[in-house]
Amino acid sequence: MTKPTLVLPKTIRFPEENEFPMNSSVLERLRESKNANIVPGYVFKPKDDNPDNIDLPFEFYAEINIDNPQLWSLIITLSEETLPENCALIFGYIDSEINYGFYENKFEILKYLEDYKTELIHDTLLIWGLIYHDNENLTEIYVDESKYLKYWGNNEEKFRNIMNQFNLSEIENLEFIDEYPKVRENINLHFENITETGELIETLRQTYVI
Repeated sequence: MTKPTLVLPKTIRFPEENEFPMNSSVLERLRESKNANIVPGYVFKPKDDNPDNIDLPFEFYAEINIDNPQLWSLIITLSEETLPENCALIFGYIDSEINYGFYENKFEILKYLEDYKTELIHDTLLIWGLIYHDNENLTEIYVDESKYLKYWGNNEEKFRNIMNQFNLSEIENLEFIDEYPKVRENINLHFENITETGELIETLRQTYVI
């Protein structure tokens, strides 16, 4: 049986070997990536005793690989079925401070974001997500720069049912693209008439933060 491969965003690829010095440790890691277990699926981790998590009201954390053409649908489903009616948009540049939006109706937020779907699932300079956090519940859907999902939640049964809907299995030794050398390509190389990262972030700030 052939091992499934993960369909990456058009803006992310593995480098060619000639893009690194032959004695580079990165080159060795690149060669290891050819056998990496970067496939559709998810890892599931119950909340532990980490001091950083002890006061946060979530029960589990998951990381999810899904074929990029299905990413938006999964985000919509997780948002509609696991977030409360009101939530906040979070967004920003990679390696920069996150912007937290005001709490608003999740369906209205998702409807607004639909116009920027291409940018949201392909732009590797952009991180974003949706969050609800009060004293009793933390639910967060976070889209990593490499366009896989990180999820914090409390309803394990509902979460696993959604994973089953998308034919995603729990895989203990699952790996992710950002564990290996990768090349990020500008979204303009692959799509026309898109909104630049900075412009999109400012648009979202004007809409949800200011």
